[in-house]
Amino acid sequence: MRNFYRSFFILISISSLSFISCNRSNNSTSDATSEMSATNLQPVKNDWMVSWLAANPTTLNPILKTDAYASAVVDWLFDSLIRFDPKTAQPEGRLAESWEVSKDGLTYDFTLRPGITFHDGHPLTTEDVKFTFDTIKNPKVDAAHLQNYFASLKSVEVLSPLKVRFHLKEIYYRNLIMLGLVDIMPKHIYGVGDFNKNAANRKPIGSGPYVFKSWDNGQSVELVRNKNYFGNQVEKLKNLYNFERLVFRIITEPSVALMALKKGDIDAMEPTTRQYYSELATPEVEKKFYRFRYDTADGNGHGFIGWNLRLPLFQSKEVRQALAYAMPREEINKKIYFNSRTLAVGTFPKVSPKSEPSLQPIPYDSAKAKALLEKAGWKINPATGIFEKDGKKFSFELLFGAGNSDSERVALIYQQALKQIGIEMNIRTLEWTVFVKQMQAFKFDALMMGWGGALDMDPYQIWHSSQANGEGSNFIGFKNPEADKLMEQARVTLDPNKRNKLYHQFSKILAEEAPYLFLFEVPSLFVGSKRFQGILPVPLMGLDSAAWFTPKGMEKYKEQ
Repeated sequence: MRNFYRSFFILISISSLSFISCNRSNNSTSDATSEMSATNLQPVKNDWMVSWLAANPTTLNPILKTDAYASAVVDWLFDSLIRFDPKTAQPEGRLAESWEVSKDGLTYDFTLRPGITFHDGHPLTTEDVKFTFDTIKNPKVDAAHLQNYFASLKSVEVLSPLKVRFHLKEIYYRNLIMLGLVDIMPKHIYGVGDFNKNAANRKPIGSGPYVFKSWDNGQSVELVRNKNYFGNQVEKLKNLYNFERLVFRIITEPSVALMALKKGDIDAMEPTTRQYYSELATPEVEKKFYRFRYDTADGNGHGFIGWNLRLPLFQSKEVRQALAYAMPREEINKKIYFNSRTLAVGTFPKVSPKSEPSLQPIPYDSAKAKALLEKAGWKINPATGIFEKDGKKFSFELLFGAGNSDSERVALIYQQALKQIGIEMNIRTLEWTVFVKQMQAFKFDALMMGWGGALDMDPYQIWHSSQANGEGSNFIGFKNPEADKLMEQARVTLDPNKRNKLYHQFSKILAEEAPYLFLFEVPSLFVGSKRFQGILPVPLMGLDSAAWFTPKGMEKYKEQ
């Protein structure tokens, strides 16, 4: 994880986050001890950091990527125009040394630092900036998840090799975030041939602090330090990126990843809740590893079950509400998560100022679930004990990513709860990349997954009706004119208090329509080697692994 925020939502497999997945917040608390505080020890630059990826990335192209596993790698390889300081939340120059915004908020000028090069030695200029944003806007590029955020971007004008101007059609409260946090890509590499199938999607070339070395599909990804990184000469960046090599081991089973951690084959991971509270809560682990949980105001995302609203079975809101009342989340929280999770109330965390304060988690109530199903016209068949309507029994398939024991246990408990009220749910798991393809093709009844967080999140990507036909991430096909209007109005409302009131109304619509069965807000759990220093969570983003380092004399690999 580098010191940047995600500018858009990305997919996560519930409970299978890589520890590098970003956490974004305005406040942070942790169980960390004084041992983890930054010290005056001098960092060495020749050690490695070996981390865990719970699934194989789908691509290493920063525009095409949609999942946390790709982001975990790509974020070290590319750079953006600005960054947000993880402690102050103030924007700072990255590739850009300065920027100006017109009084009407419709023109943004960025001036690049001189002398920046890509990993192949080619100069980075504003032509690359223009190419990157033009590519995102190109309808032939598989970037539907991004394009909605740039609907207000009219054109990108190159004023000089180091100065670029963005012309906008309208104000959007996240314009600086979206323009500033896009990874800039080399035109001479990605502008050749079919962008979607470019060979560099597997062998990326960027301008970031690390250079791509190898990708052994399904095994590992390796990066090495960029000796020519411009940040080495920038005061606020020169003490970051302290590892000679970054190795991402791809291990799809959390139990195998835990064994690798204990053996010293990986240095850090986000464990499952059971691992954190049980298997890792031992004196032996405490001697070798930091182990803590930290909470953030904007959260680390949430898990959910999404109903394919294109199917007749799920088009009744009473049916969707019934499915929510039939989910024993309190029991699951106790049996699987050690009562450590917060029951989600919607797309925003309950403590977020964007969430309607009066919203409460839907409780388990099997009688209410049955009553809602009967209201929707479903009747129990006495011979089978299954609800039926128009001669068809209430039966569907729940799909989720393989290799996740917690998700399987959640699904099995839910399956039994549904069976008790007269609903048949079948369970199927798929390897992550196959799961994503099925989801993108809308080939599912219901799916269980999660969303990571985003800086000052905008729900448009997930919930607007324009994003329901492959243009964005509204995979379930939710369409509600009133919700659309509220999201559209919120986008052009700069006053956060007024914008939050619009999101309160939007949150109430989601609660009423129940297009998702919102599960739990995902906590931030971390276990990492005590060989590293400087890993206390920082106020804005949680863990900032760009600042981690190995003190002299504690190196493990000592690469020459």
